[in-house]
Amino acid sequence: MNRFFLLLGLVAAAGSAIGWGINYSKFGHRTGYLGEMEYQGTVTAENYAEHLDSMVQTENPKIYLPDGDEFNFGAMPPDAKGKHSFVIKNIGQGDLELRLGATTCKCTLGSLKTDVLKPGEETEVLLEWTVKTNDKFFGQSAQILTNDPLQYAIDLKVTGRVVREMEMVPDAITFGEVAAGEEIRLFARVYSYLRPSIKDPQFTFTSDELNALADIHIEPFEPSESDEINQQAVQGFGIRVVIRPGLKQGPISQNAIFSFVHEEDEDGTDGDVGEEEEELRRKQFVAPLTGKVVGAISMIPNPRLKGIEGGNYIYDFGQVGSDGPFKAKTFVVLKGEDRNNEKLSVESVIPENVVKATFGEPIKKASMTLFPLEIELVPGPEPIQRLGRGTDDYGKIRILCHGSEGGKLTVGVKFSLDPI
Repeated sequence: MNRFFLLLGLVAAAGSAIGWGINYSKFGHRTGYLGEMEYQGTVTAENYAEHLDSMVQTENPKIYLPDGDEFNFGAMPPDAKGKHSFVIKNIGQGDLELRLGATTCKCTLGSLKTDVLKPGEETEVLLEWTVKTNDKFFGQSAQILTNDPLQYAIDLKVTGRVVREMEMVPDAITFGEVAAGEEIRLFARVYSYLRPSIKDPQFTFTSDELNALADIHIEPFEPSESDEINQQAVQGFGIRVVIRPGLKQGPISQNAIFSFVHEEDEDGTDGDVGEEEEELRRKQFVAPLTGKVVGAISMIPNPRLKGIEGGNYIYDFGQVGSDGPFKAKTFVVLKGEDRNNEKLSVESVIPENVVKATFGEPIKKASMTLFPLEIELVPGPEPIQRLGRGTDDYGKIRILCHGSEGGKLTVGVKFSLDPI
């Protein structure tokens, strides 16, 4: 049996040797189609660094933008066209290849003077754009593709502010709260981007009452760097307005109108015509005017104190239990030129045995005097309610101003008071 297995192993080994010999004789000695392939013995420890350097590209281009990749054009009107040249320089050792990529908007176009830069050479990329936006700011870019291994693409950006034919700073005029006895002072600047230039500027309001009380002065000036984003305007006009006391108390929501005529008509003829025809040709720029005229005596609102029509106020205690709180503190404000010489007093309270009001020492500020007012509820054996379901369904505090300004103020007190 052992001899059988030994014989079988010898036959298998002989068969494998014969098969390998046949395969080698048929395929092993043939030369490759591309020549002999040497894969052993050609790279050694001694020539490894040289072999690696031969495989790595060392003379690479390097892109450099001397003036940066962003240009701010300042301010331009809608539909205006602009252009700017960006400088690209090759500070590497290999040839720099350039080609145009995508743009963020069809309104932006780029063009190359050359598409290959030798080491040390530079070129310009011209970007042209049209201001197409309803926003106040414009921002678009164009992409340049390169073979710089460290920067395969760069984005050249154009930014700026979109201005209309006329710009007012501030774009909305507001004077906040002004006491009835005080002057209202306003200041604004109007920038014109119109060509030809404009003449005979006028500034008025849509309110006849405002116009009757307003003293208006318009001073032309030459826009400069101090005007920042509007330094490219063609003309500038400083407007100072003083509105004398006399306006009715309450909110004001009107328009300010800046009107003008062109130096020349659109057909190129002189715009100096008769007064009647000039008024027909007068154009307008409108800006909102808001503010509020309050009485010389007022209060500082808070979550529980709110103003009502007529210049009075309501303080809401809400539900007051047997444990209180029974006291509240607020401030009465006195404005006007004589505010520091005037005094306030509590003229009356209703109901007398339930509502109390006392003033603390006045606090003088730059433009007003504050009078601390403490309101107190006095509970009794019976529940008391003043829920504001009608004009007589309030507790009331009547405040009197003593002085040249005079005036009265009523504070309605709303509460539901549990008995003690």
